Amino acid sequence: MKSFLYIFLILFVPIHCIAQESEYNKNLKIASDLFLSKKKIPNNILLKLVPENDSEFVLFYGTTSPDSKIANTQFFEITTQLIFDQLIKHNNEAFYLLCLQLASFADGEFADLFRYNLEAIIKQDKIKFCESIKGKRYTAYNPMKYYAVENCK
Repeated sequence: MKSFLYIFLILFVPIHCIAQESEYNKNLKIASDLFLSKKKIPNNILLKLVPENDSEFVLFYGTTSPDSKIANTQFFEITTQLIFDQLIKHNNEAFYLLCLQLASFADGEFADLFRYNLEAIIKQDKIKFCESIKGKRYTAYNPMKYYAVENCK
């Protein structure tokens, strides 16, 4: 029984991760193709651009890498702002939790963009922000931890 479980984990987990990654890659490719052809990226694709984990974020942020075909287009910055704008400017509630999730990846050279948008979300409705982050795993890490402590006393 133990060996069956071990074989299952060896075979299933990598296949499952590859399947998830390829789905994210597929959406990232669709979005980047639309972006490069100067077409509007539909909301259903923008929703799927929000990374669910660190490996998906690496793929998304990888579009800024010098060896990426879209490195010099500001794809990452522009699409990130499009995602946040859906909530902040257009009040599209489908993006609320996803924007918080996206903001949780704030680090390094792009951190200001993420924090600026997170502060705008909090400013719109601090109580909603505090209620929405309860129980989320990303509140254990900065910047979400910082904003939770500062705003949700």
